[in-house]
Amino acid sequence: MTKKIQSFEFNLKTKTKFGVDIAINLGKYLKGLSLKKIGIIIDGEISKEQYVKEIIKEIENEKFEEVIIWNYDLNEEPDYDSLNKSKLRFLSEEGKTLVDCFVGIGGGSVIDFAKGLATLATNPGPAINYRGFPKNLNPPLPTIALPTTAGTASEVTYNAVFEDKKTKKKMGINTMYNFPVLAVIDPKLTLSCPKSVTLSSGGDALVHTLESYVAVQSNMYTKIFAKEAFKLLFNNLSKVFEEPDDIEIRSNLSFGSYLAGISLMNSGSGPAGALSYLIGPHFNVPHGLAGSVFLPHVVKHNVDGGYNYSELYDLIDNVDKTINKKEKSKLFSQKLFELWEKIGVPNSLTVFGINKGNVDILLKEVEKFEVAFAQNPITFSVDDGKKLLLKMVKK
Repeated sequence: MTKKIQSFEFNLKTKTKFGVDIAINLGKYLKGLSLKKIGIIIDGEISKEQYVKEIIKEIENEKFEEVIIWNYDLNEEPDYDSLNKSKLRFLSEEGKTLVDCFVGIGGGSVIDFAKGLATLATNPGPAINYRGFPKNLNPPLPTIALPTTAGTASEVTYNAVFEDKKTKKKMGINTMYNFPVLAVIDPKLTLSCPKSVTLSSGGDALVHTLESYVAVQSNMYTKIFAKEAFKLLFNNLSKVFEEPDDIEIRSNLSFGSYLAGISLMNSGSGPAGALSYLIGPHFNVPHGLAGSVFLPHVVKHNVDGGYNYSELYDLIDNVDKTINKKEKSKLFSQKLFELWEKIGVPNSLTVFGINKGNVDILLKEVEKFEVAFAQNPITFSVDDGKKLLLKMVKK
Protein backbone atom coordinates (compact mmCIF):
# COMPACT_ATOMS: atom_id res chain seq x y z
CA MET A 1 0.00 0.00 0.00
CA THR A 2 1.38 3.39 -1.00
CA LYS A 3 2.00 5.75 1.91
CA LYS A 4 0.08 9.02 1.70
CA ILE A 5 2.28 12.06 1.08
CA GLN A 6 1.70 14.61 3.83
CA SER A 7 1.63 18.36 3.34
CA PHE A 8 4.82 20.20 4.20
CA GLU A 9 6.81 23.41 3.83
CA PHE A 10 10.52 23.31 3.03
CA ASN A 11 13.26 25.93 2.69
CA LEU A 12 16.67 25.65 1.07
CA LYS A 13 17.81 29.02 -0.24
CA THR A 14 21.60 28.76 -0.36
CA LYS A 15 23.52 27.79 -3.46
CA THR A 16 26.05 25.15 -2.41
CA LYS A 17 29.36 24.06 -3.83
CA PHE A 18 30.80 20.94 -2.20
CA GLY A 19 34.11 19.20 -2.79
CA VAL A 20 37.73 18.79 -1.79
CA ASP A 21 39.96 21.68 -2.98
CA ILE A 22 37.09 23.80 -4.32
CA ALA A 23 37.67 26.65 -1.85
CA ILE A 24 40.71 27.68 -3.85
CA ASN A 25 38.23 29.01 -6.42
CA LEU A 26 36.55 31.37 -3.95
CA GLY A 27 37.78 34.48 -5.76
CA LYS A 28 36.26 33.28 -9.02
CA TYR A 29 32.99 32.43 -7.27
CA LEU A 30 32.83 35.97 -5.85
CA LYS A 31 33.47 37.41 -9.29
CA GLY A 32 30.65 35.23 -10.59
CA LEU A 33 28.32 36.90 -8.11
CA SER A 34 29.36 40.33 -9.49
CA LEU A 35 30.81 41.36 -6.14
CA LYS A 36 33.54 44.03 -6.13
CA LYS A 37 34.29 44.97 -2.52
CA ILE A 38 34.95 41.99 -0.30
CA GLY A 39 34.80 41.90 3.49
CA ILE A 40 36.34 38.74 4.93
CA ILE A 41 35.85 37.48 8.49
CA ILE A 42 38.28 34.67 9.15
CA ASP A 43 39.10 32.61 12.20
CA GLY A 44 42.44 33.85 13.53
CA GLU A 45 43.91 30.36 13.88
CA ILE A 46 42.61 29.17 10.52
CA SER A 47 44.20 32.16 8.79
CA LYS A 48 47.63 30.68 9.60
CA GLU A 49 46.96 27.51 7.60
CA GLN A 50 48.77 27.21 4.27
CA TYR A 51 45.64 26.24 2.34
CA VAL A 52 43.78 29.28 3.64
CA LYS A 53 46.70 31.54 2.74
CA GLU A 54 46.47 30.17 -0.80
CA ILE A 55 42.73 30.89 -0.89
CA ILE A 56 43.30 34.50 0.19
CA LYS A 57 46.10 34.89 -2.35
CA GLU A 58 43.79 33.72 -5.15
CA ILE A 59 41.20 36.27 -4.02
CA GLU A 60 43.79 39.03 -4.18
CA ASN A 61 44.80 37.86 -7.65
CA GLU A 62 41.28 38.59 -8.86
CA LYS A 63 41.96 42.33 -8.37
CA PHE A 64 38.79 43.31 -6.54
CA GLU A 65 38.23 47.00 -5.86
CA GLU A 66 38.53 46.36 -2.14
CA VAL A 67 39.45 43.42 0.10
CA ILE A 68 39.21 44.00 3.84
CA ILE A 69 40.24 41.09 6.05
CA TRP A 70 39.59 40.85 9.78
CA ASN A 71 40.97 37.94 11.76
CA TYR A 72 38.20 36.95 14.15
CA ASP A 73 39.91 37.02 17.55
CA LEU A 74 37.10 36.53 20.04
CA ASN A 75 37.90 33.82 22.56
CA GLU A 76 34.24 33.34 23.43
CA GLU A 77 31.09 32.90 21.38
CA PRO A 78 30.02 36.09 19.55
CA ASP A 79 28.06 38.80 21.32
CA TYR A 80 26.22 41.96 20.33
CA ASP A 81 28.83 44.34 21.73
CA SER A 82 31.59 42.72 19.65
CA LEU A 83 29.43 43.13 16.55
CA ASN A 84 29.12 46.86 17.21
CA LYS A 85 32.89 47.28 17.58
CA SER A 86 33.82 45.12 14.62
CA LYS A 87 31.48 46.79 12.13
CA LEU A 88 33.62 49.94 12.42
CA ARG A 89 36.41 48.13 10.58
CA PHE A 90 34.21 48.05 7.51
CA LEU A 91 32.95 51.64 7.59
CA SER A 92 34.43 54.83 6.14
CA GLU A 93 34.93 57.94 8.27
CA GLU A 94 31.55 59.11 6.98
CA GLY A 95 29.97 55.89 8.22
CA LYS A 96 29.44 54.36 4.78
CA THR A 97 29.95 50.64 4.19
CA LEU A 98 33.24 49.88 2.45
CA VAL A 99 32.23 46.42 1.21
CA ASP A 100 29.38 44.90 -0.74
CA CYS A 101 29.47 41.43 0.86
CA PHE A 102 30.82 39.50 3.83
CA VAL A 103 32.68 36.21 3.57
CA GLY A 104 32.85 34.06 6.71
CA ILE A 105 35.71 31.53 6.84
CA GLY A 106 35.59 29.55 10.06
CA GLY A 107 33.24 27.73 12.38
CA GLY A 108 29.66 28.63 13.15
CA SER A 109 30.62 31.63 15.29
CA VAL A 110 32.61 33.20 12.46
CA ILE A 111 29.89 32.61 9.88
CA ASP A 112 27.25 33.93 12.27
CA PHE A 113 29.42 37.00 12.82
CA ALA A 114 29.55 37.60 9.08
CA LYS A 115 25.75 37.38 8.98
CA GLY A 116 25.48 39.87 11.81
CA LEU A 117 27.82 42.35 10.13
CA ALA A 118 25.86 41.98 6.89
CA THR A 119 22.71 42.99 8.77
CA LEU A 120 24.33 45.95 10.54
CA ALA A 121 25.74 47.20 7.25
CA THR A 122 22.26 48.03 6.01
CA ASN A 123 20.37 48.61 9.27
CA PRO A 124 21.17 51.52 11.64
CA GLY A 125 21.80 51.44 15.34
CA PRO A 126 23.34 48.92 17.76
CA ALA A 127 23.19 45.18 17.18
CA ILE A 128 21.09 44.59 20.29
CA ASN A 129 18.19 46.32 18.51
CA TYR A 130 17.91 43.29 16.24
CA ARG A 131 18.06 40.53 18.83
CA GLY A 132 15.70 37.61 18.54
CA PHE A 133 13.55 37.51 15.41
CA PRO A 134 13.51 41.12 14.17
CA LYS A 135 10.96 42.33 11.65
CA ASN A 136 10.94 45.10 9.05
CA LEU A 137 14.66 44.82 8.36
CA ASN A 138 16.41 46.21 5.34
CA PRO A 139 17.89 43.32 3.35
CA PRO A 140 21.51 42.73 4.48
CA LEU A 141 24.57 42.53 2.29
CA PRO A 142 25.16 39.08 0.75
CA THR A 143 26.95 36.54 2.94
CA ILE A 144 29.22 33.78 1.61
CA ALA A 145 30.12 30.96 4.01
CA LEU A 146 33.12 28.63 4.10
CA PRO A 147 32.78 26.31 7.11
CA THR A 148 35.97 25.00 8.68
CA THR A 149 34.10 22.70 11.08
CA ALA A 150 31.51 19.98 10.51
CA GLY A 151 28.73 20.80 12.92
CA THR A 152 26.80 24.05 13.04
CA ALA A 153 25.58 24.11 9.42
CA SER A 154 25.40 27.90 9.72
CA GLU A 155 26.34 27.94 6.04
CA VAL A 156 22.82 26.87 5.04
CA THR A 157 20.61 28.19 7.85
CA TYR A 158 19.12 31.59 8.67
CA ASN A 159 20.05 31.59 12.36
CA ALA A 160 22.93 33.67 13.70
CA VAL A 161 23.65 33.16 17.39
CA PHE A 162 24.78 36.09 19.57
CA GLU A 163 24.91 36.48 23.32
CA ASP A 164 23.83 39.43 25.43
CA LYS A 165 26.70 39.60 27.93
CA LYS A 166 24.64 41.62 30.43
CA THR A 167 21.76 39.16 30.72
CA LYS A 168 23.79 36.04 29.80
CA LYS A 169 21.18 35.07 27.22
CA LYS A 170 21.55 33.89 23.66
CA MET A 171 18.98 35.37 21.32
CA GLY A 172 20.83 35.87 18.08
CA ILE A 173 19.77 37.82 15.02
CA ASN A 174 17.46 35.41 13.25
CA THR A 175 15.89 36.39 9.97
CA MET A 176 15.09 34.71 6.68
CA TYR A 177 17.42 37.28 5.10
CA ASN A 178 20.33 35.51 6.82
CA PHE A 179 20.64 32.64 4.38
CA PRO A 180 24.10 32.84 2.80
CA VAL A 181 23.87 33.33 -0.96
CA LEU A 182 26.65 30.79 -1.37
CA ALA A 183 28.09 28.01 0.79
CA VAL A 184 31.48 26.65 -0.25
CA ILE A 185 31.94 23.40 1.67
CA ASP A 186 35.46 22.11 1.26
CA PRO A 187 36.27 19.22 3.65
CA LYS A 188 39.95 20.09 3.32
CA LEU A 189 39.27 23.15 5.47
CA THR A 190 38.32 20.87 8.40
CA LEU A 191 41.64 18.98 8.46
CA SER A 192 43.20 21.49 10.84
CA CYS A 193 40.22 21.40 13.19
CA PRO A 194 41.40 20.71 16.78
CA LYS A 195 40.11 17.56 18.50
CA SER A 196 38.02 19.56 20.98
CA VAL A 197 36.32 21.49 18.17
CA THR A 198 35.79 18.34 16.11
CA LEU A 199 34.11 16.79 19.15
CA SER A 200 31.89 19.77 19.88
CA SER A 201 30.89 20.36 16.26
CA GLY A 202 30.29 16.67 15.54
CA GLY A 203 28.12 16.37 18.62
CA ASP A 204 26.23 19.48 17.56
CA ALA A 205 25.50 17.93 14.17
CA LEU A 206 24.12 14.78 15.80
CA VAL A 207 21.92 16.91 18.05
CA HIS A 208 20.57 18.59 14.92
CA THR A 209 20.03 15.23 13.26
CA LEU A 210 18.30 13.34 16.04
CA GLU A 211 16.14 16.18 17.32
CA SER A 212 14.99 17.26 13.87
CA TYR A 213 14.23 13.64 12.97
CA VAL A 214 11.81 13.22 15.87
CA ALA A 215 10.46 16.81 16.03
CA VAL A 216 6.69 17.08 15.86
CA GLN A 217 7.05 19.47 12.92
CA SER A 218 9.21 17.05 10.95
CA ASN A 219 7.84 15.52 7.79
CA MET A 220 8.69 12.87 5.21
CA TYR A 221 10.98 15.28 3.39
CA THR A 222 12.99 16.45 6.41
CA LYS A 223 13.41 12.84 7.56
CA ILE A 224 15.15 12.01 4.28
CA PHE A 225 17.84 14.54 5.14
CA ALA A 226 17.96 13.55 8.81
CA LYS A 227 18.38 9.84 8.09
CA GLU A 228 21.21 10.32 5.62
CA ALA A 229 22.85 12.79 7.98
CA PHE A 230 22.63 10.33 10.86
CA LYS A 231 24.19 7.53 8.83
CA LEU A 232 27.13 9.70 7.81
CA LEU A 233 27.69 11.28 11.21
CA PHE A 234 27.21 8.34 13.56
CA ASN A 235 29.35 5.96 11.53
CA ASN A 236 32.21 8.42 11.04
CA LEU A 237 32.40 10.45 14.23
CA SER A 238 34.55 7.99 16.16
CA LYS A 239 36.68 7.26 13.09
CA VAL A 240 37.77 10.87 12.71
CA PHE A 241 39.62 10.75 16.03
CA GLU A 242 41.44 7.61 14.93
CA GLU A 243 42.26 8.93 11.44
CA PRO A 244 42.04 12.75 11.65
CA ASP A 245 43.79 13.23 8.28
CA ASP A 246 41.46 10.96 6.32
CA ILE A 247 39.76 13.27 3.85
CA GLU A 248 36.96 10.79 3.10
CA ILE A 249 35.97 10.66 6.75
CA ARG A 250 36.12 14.45 6.92
CA SER A 251 33.99 14.67 3.77
CA ASN A 252 31.36 12.35 5.25
CA LEU A 253 31.16 14.50 8.39
CA SER A 254 30.97 17.74 6.40
CA PHE A 255 28.19 16.41 4.20
CA GLY A 256 26.37 14.91 7.19
CA SER A 257 26.52 18.21 9.06
CA TYR A 258 25.16 20.03 6.00
CA LEU A 259 22.23 17.63 5.67
CA ALA A 260 21.51 17.80 9.41
CA GLY A 261 21.34 21.58 9.25
CA ILE A 262 18.84 21.45 6.40
CA SER A 263 16.67 19.05 8.37
CA LEU A 264 16.87 21.15 11.54
CA MET A 265 16.03 24.36 9.73
CA ASN A 266 12.84 22.84 8.36
CA SER A 267 11.61 20.89 11.39
CA GLY A 268 13.03 22.43 14.55
CA SER A 269 15.09 21.31 17.52
CA GLY A 270 14.16 19.91 20.94
CA PRO A 271 15.19 19.60 24.60
CA ALA A 272 18.92 18.98 24.11
CA GLY A 273 19.32 21.91 21.74
CA ALA A 274 17.28 24.16 24.03
CA LEU A 275 19.22 23.26 27.18
CA SER A 276 22.47 24.09 25.40
CA TYR A 277 21.33 27.72 25.31
CA LEU A 278 20.92 27.52 29.07
CA ILE A 279 24.30 26.22 30.21
CA GLY A 280 26.39 27.81 27.46
CA PRO A 281 26.18 31.49 28.49
CA HIS A 282 26.24 30.86 32.25
CA PHE A 283 29.20 28.49 32.26
CA ASN A 284 30.98 29.33 29.00
CA VAL A 285 30.37 25.90 27.48
CA PRO A 286 30.80 25.63 23.68
CA HIS A 287 27.39 25.40 22.06
CA GLY A 288 27.87 22.01 20.41
CA LEU A 289 29.20 20.36 23.54
CA ALA A 290 26.48 21.99 25.66
CA GLY A 291 23.79 20.25 23.62
CA SER A 292 25.66 16.98 23.22
CA VAL A 293 25.78 16.19 26.93
CA PHE A 294 21.99 16.07 27.09
CA LEU A 295 21.31 14.21 23.84
CA PRO A 296 21.59 10.54 24.97
CA HIS A 297 19.43 11.28 28.01
CA VAL A 298 16.71 12.84 25.85
CA VAL A 299 16.85 9.86 23.49
CA LYS A 300 16.51 7.46 26.44
CA HIS A 301 13.57 9.51 27.70
CA ASN A 302 11.92 9.05 24.32
CA VAL A 303 12.67 5.33 24.14
CA ASP A 304 11.25 4.82 27.64
CA GLY A 305 8.17 6.68 26.46
CA GLY A 306 7.75 4.34 23.50
CA TYR A 307 9.34 6.26 20.62
CA ASN A 308 10.52 4.05 17.76
CA TYR A 309 14.14 4.64 16.68
CA SER A 310 14.45 1.34 14.81
CA GLU A 311 14.77 3.05 11.42
CA LEU A 312 17.86 4.90 12.60
CA TYR A 313 19.24 1.85 14.40
CA ASP A 314 19.30 0.01 11.08
CA LEU A 315 21.62 2.69 9.68
CA ILE A 316 24.37 1.95 12.20
CA ASP A 317 27.21 -0.14 10.82
CA ASN A 318 27.42 -3.80 11.84
CA VAL A 319 24.28 -4.09 13.99
CA ASP A 320 21.86 -6.99 14.28
CA LYS A 321 18.86 -6.04 12.14
CA THR A 322 16.89 -9.23 12.87
CA ILE A 323 15.66 -8.13 16.30
CA ASN A 324 12.28 -6.46 16.83
CA LYS A 325 11.67 -2.71 16.71
CA LYS A 326 11.32 -2.28 20.46
CA GLU A 327 14.66 -3.95 21.11
CA LYS A 328 16.26 -1.91 18.33
CA SER A 329 15.13 1.30 19.99
CA LYS A 330 16.58 0.25 23.35
CA LEU A 331 19.86 -0.69 21.72
CA PHE A 332 19.85 2.57 19.77
CA SER A 333 19.85 4.50 23.04
CA GLN A 334 22.70 2.34 24.34
CA LYS A 335 24.71 2.80 21.14
CA LEU A 336 24.51 6.56 21.53
CA PHE A 337 25.74 6.41 25.14
CA GLU A 338 28.56 4.11 24.01
CA LEU A 339 29.61 6.47 21.21
CA TRP A 340 29.64 9.44 23.58
CA GLU A 341 31.81 7.52 26.04
CA LYS A 342 34.18 6.45 23.28
CA ILE A 343 34.77 9.94 21.89
CA GLY A 344 34.79 11.69 25.26
CA VAL A 345 31.51 13.59 25.59
CA PRO A 346 30.94 14.13 29.34
CA ASN A 347 28.05 12.35 31.04
CA SER A 348 27.91 14.90 33.85
CA LEU A 349 27.68 18.67 34.14
CA THR A 350 30.29 18.86 36.89
CA VAL A 351 33.13 19.11 34.34
CA PHE A 352 31.70 22.52 33.39
CA GLY A 353 31.71 23.75 36.99
CA ILE A 354 28.00 23.10 37.54
CA ASN A 355 27.23 21.69 40.98
CA LYS A 356 24.57 21.49 43.67
CA GLY A 357 25.55 24.95 44.85
CA ASN A 358 24.97 26.81 41.59
CA VAL A 359 22.53 24.68 39.60
CA ASP A 360 19.66 26.88 40.83
CA ILE A 361 20.84 29.51 38.33
CA LEU A 362 19.83 27.10 35.58
CA LEU A 363 16.72 25.67 37.22
CA LYS A 364 15.17 29.14 37.39
CA GLU A 365 15.32 29.52 33.61
CA VAL A 366 14.18 26.10 32.40
CA GLU A 367 10.58 27.20 31.90
CA LYS A 368 11.74 29.61 29.17
CA PHE A 369 12.36 26.63 26.92
CA GLU A 370 8.90 25.12 27.15
CA VAL A 371 8.18 25.89 23.49
CA ALA A 372 11.28 23.97 22.40
CA PHE A 373 10.43 21.10 24.75
CA ALA A 374 7.04 20.87 23.04
CA GLN A 375 8.82 19.87 19.81
CA ASN A 376 9.76 16.53 21.40
CA PRO A 377 7.52 13.63 20.30
CA ILE A 378 7.29 12.26 23.85
CA THR A 379 6.08 14.75 26.44
CA PHE A 380 9.08 16.55 27.93
CA SER A 381 7.91 19.00 30.56
CA VAL A 382 9.66 21.79 32.41
CA ASP A 383 9.84 19.42 35.37
CA ASP A 384 11.52 16.84 33.12
CA GLY A 385 14.08 19.47 32.15
CA LYS A 386 14.79 20.29 35.79
CA LYS A 387 15.05 16.61 36.74
CA LEU A 388 17.56 16.04 33.94
CA LEU A 389 19.71 18.95 35.10
CA LEU A 390 19.70 17.64 38.69
CA LYS A 391 20.42 14.11 37.51
CA MET A 392 23.52 15.31 35.68
CA VAL A 393 24.86 17.28 38.64
CA LYS A 394 26.83 14.99 40.91
CA LYS A 395 28.24 15.77 44.36
